Amino acid sequence: MITEEALSQAATMLRRSRRPLLISHPRPDGDTIGSALALRLALLALGKEPIVACVHPISESFAFLPGADRYRRQVDESDGFDLVVAVDMSDLKRTGGLYRDHWRGTYPLLVIDHHETNQDFGDVNLVEPEAAATALVMERLIRKLGVPIRDEIATCLLTGTLTDTRGMRTQSTTVEVMEAVCRFVRAGGDYHTAVWEALDSRPLWMMKAWGVALNRLQVEDGLAWTSFPLAEKERFGISDEEDLDLGGLISKVREAKIAVSFNEMRDGTVKISFRSRPQYNVATVAAALGGGGHRQAAGCSVEGPLEAAIARVLPLLRRLLDGS
Repeated sequence: MITEEALSQAATMLRRSRRPLLISHPRPDGDTIGSALALRLALLALGKEPIVACVHPISESFAFLPGADRYRRQVDESDGFDLVVAVDMSDLKRTGGLYRDHWRGTYPLLVIDHHETNQDFGDVNLVEPEAAATALVMERLIRKLGVPIRDEIATCLLTGTLTDTRGMRTQSTTVEVMEAVCRFVRAGGDYHTAVWEALDSRPLWMMKAWGVALNRLQVEDGLAWTSFPLAEKERFGISDEEDLDLGGLISKVREAKIAVSFNEMRDGTVKISFRSRPQYNVATVAAALGGGGHRQAAGCSVEGPLEAAIARVLPLLRRLLDGS
């Protein structure tokens, strides 16, 4: 639970900053983007000059959010920032290399997150694993800053909440989460655009890629898995930065208690996405492999090749299913 003292410390850090750097995690989803852009708008309202950065491009699904076009792919000391804010990430590796080791001790680090695997790596940490989305943590911080939540800020926070709860369908969706969504809509958040752009609309190339993934889908004793080989990415012209959302796709398999997807990358690694039913904590497997996430949705990257990664990970998931 985030204390009022921690909220006050975070707000003080932001008020003292002139040019804060807000970093979203690689292959950014709606929560990291929506939360960072909501904070950007709040800081602009306070007369600050925030920078938003992410090593990977922002998906078309989130291009409608105000400020999405202001993201930078690279930053360095010459940009003149005086505070670093890590948004929706469980450790510094999730900055994708944007954060430099020598920044520690030079620039204050504020962490805003909701992953249960977060180790409180900032100078000030607003980490609430019970929160369904980082956007809900960000709402509290923006209110602490005294900035009204309405219109564009509400749309950003609404998008973060809707995407991390898969349209209010995850186990983390409580009455309080539904009330938050209602608050954002009453404040002018664009619910229908957020649902269409972030949840329901997908480009044609992704639909075709899903066809490949579904053809490779296997289900056995409550475990579903699929893989997307590098050769198929080359055939479709898909970059490594694109999020195929394979985990979300195969999590819909009725017979699966745990679902996992393997996405072969050009650097020789394999990106893995886990999904599970409520009684299985896939974050433990992701953490054991150097990743992190939530009980029902987690991820990591391991060394390839693809078949070796599959052979390494499936036994871990079978043990989780067996309760051993």
